[in-house]
Amino acid sequence: MFPEVPGGETMRRKAKGLSGEARKENPVLRPGVWRGIPADWRAASLAFLATRTPLVLFAWLIHRFMGPASPAGQFLYHGGGPHTNWLVDSFQKWDSYWFLNIVRNGYHFYGAQEQMQGVVAGIPETNVTPFPLYPMLMKGVSWLTGDPAVAGLVISQVCLFLALVLLYRLARLETDDNRANLAVWLFAAQPWTYAFSAIYSESLFFVLVVAAVLASRRNRYFLAGLAGMLASMTRLLGVLVLVPVGLEYLSARQYKIRRIDWKASSLALIPLGILIYFGYLWRLTGNALAYFAAQSGWHKQVVAPWVHPLRWLTSGGFNGESLFDLGTTVFMCALLFLGFRRIRRSYWIYALAYFLVLISSSELLGLGRYCAGLFPVYLILAGLAERSPGAGRVILVLFAMSAPVVFFIWTGWISSF
Repeated sequence: MFPEVPGGETMRRKAKGLSGEARKENPVLRPGVWRGIPADWRAASLAFLATRTPLVLFAWLIHRFMGPASPAGQFLYHGGGPHTNWLVDSFQKWDSYWFLNIVRNGYHFYGAQEQMQGVVAGIPETNVTPFPLYPMLMKGVSWLTGDPAVAGLVISQVCLFLALVLLYRLARLETDDNRANLAVWLFAAQPWTYAFSAIYSESLFFVLVVAAVLASRRNRYFLAGLAGMLASMTRLLGVLVLVPVGLEYLSARQYKIRRIDWKASSLALIPLGILIYFGYLWRLTGNALAYFAAQSGWHKQVVAPWVHPLRWLTSGGFNGESLFDLGTTVFMCALLFLGFRRIRRSYWIYALAYFLVLISSSELLGLGRYCAGLFPVYLILAGLAERSPGAGRVILVLFAMSAPVVFFIWTGWISSF
């Protein structure tokens, strides 16, 4: 089109609307910049923005048209009153006040105290059931933010984003980019997604578990043990990460005892997190098992895993809470059945062990939220969605529709799930 004369090449560039020099000066306009970002970071960024933006918008709509909800009973004084900022207050509900209580007052143990019915206000509180890593981080970050609630909110968002990145990397070890993307989106959009942005330890726990498993898959057992130790300092069930990490270690050695080497000692770091906390409780209270004594105030004792299913089958009716628990149990059982041959055996065994422990508690409060923190769930769902795109779209739509409802119930002090 343009003759080969001096300046002809420049004319061609201008005809395309932008010169090469301008493209170099403006990296945003440079072709391939977005594709130059690693795939895991792209997937995490899109999923994070696409799910957090409507969540924040929905929180604003609730605040704008309904006003701040009154805290439920004892939660008003566990960690102080509602936050003055509407956004922080929207994600500062229920157990958030326990973490704030610990940050502001430290740990205290006054024996088992009733926490479900007839809570008495104004008495010194036993607050040793939340594990220490999340409130410790809140305390540290609050030196920068000047506000422990804001610190907790920041920690949760950072951990959620990193969890999306690491979940993609873990999924990518097994499959292609498409299924890894599906896993990330399903995790980001699931019904209990609010908990991973709230002043809760959910995001921290999830990212540490995935980090431990990912490190074990890459034969970095010291990092796996360290991440597992931090997970067990975040939640009691963090010790179960020893299951997939240990199985991956043995699998890499073809389950032959003679191949076990000094790297196995790194796995001993995982339960160390619990031992550190229980050692602290022993020094604080004289009882290393004070955590379990405090749990009795939440009506939590160990029962057989079939106790709740039998109760549901033989009871005269259901309330809203038991229906949620029944639905979650059916969903998890179906996923475990369908996922038996679809994910790595170590992941499946971990999911099964974790779920059995959850339903072996006499009080199932928060069952759906705890199951939402199981990373194998999203690998199974991603495999099913890839095999049947129509079913995958249905799952995503159902997740997207139910997430605002669950968030509304939680942030409106209707149920803690």
